[in-house]
Amino acid sequence: MKKVLITGASSGIGLALAKKMREEGAEITGLARNFAQVPEGLMQRLSIDLAKLDELPQRLADTALLHDDFDCLVLNAGYGRFGGLEQFSHAQIRHLIDTNLVSNLFLLKHFLPDFKRVGGKDIVLLGSESALQGARQGSLYCASKFAIRGLAQSLRAECAKADVRVILINPGAVDTDFFKDLHFAPEAGEDYVLDSDVIAETILHALAQPRNAVIEEINIQPLKRAFKKT
Repeated sequence: MKKVLITGASSGIGLALAKKMREEGAEITGLARNFAQVPEGLMQRLSIDLAKLDELPQRLADTALLHDDFDCLVLNAGYGRFGGLEQFSHAQIRHLIDTNLVSNLFLLKHFLPDFKRVGGKDIVLLGSESALQGARQGSLYCASKFAIRGLAQSLRAECAKADVRVILINPGAVDTDFFKDLHFAPEAGEDYVLDSDVIAETILHALAQPRNAVIEEINIQPLKRAFKKT
């Protein structure tokens, strides 16, 4: 693994993965809105708001860093919004779907031609337990993550002959800023929440398999599952 692009690289799973990959000698390019939490020298920083879809295709075309010959693309950026669907404004619905789903489609459209042409590449998509089963107040978020799961399955079928592996990771509750602005959070204690490093190590394990083997999908949960109102 030589050159890696990670979206949502400024915190949580993305930052934990960047640190571990850097330790293994990878050259990291991080894409995020704000890099305040990122140590100096860890990665090349690329500030882009993925939700601004009208600007995104031109940014992808014009940004020199995004024309590097990446070996691995990790699509990790996203956020959660929960409640009854009717409670959300049209703008809120579009912002979440644009960030969690459509921006990934735009990024893949940008990178796939070279990935398929060259081969020997990897794509990692961050799904969620919400990609596996719908939940009350989760219609919007689940819709975005179910779509990511379908995207991963279709991409895998499209890319296998080109020696491009597609890996989907579906974490349960992870100890990140994901719950910061939500009205619920996991119960306290390590049995109820996973550390970002565990997800990062899981991704590295999947990527470490021989080129003729692909771990298609990993569902990883805390030992116990319980949430509380905040």
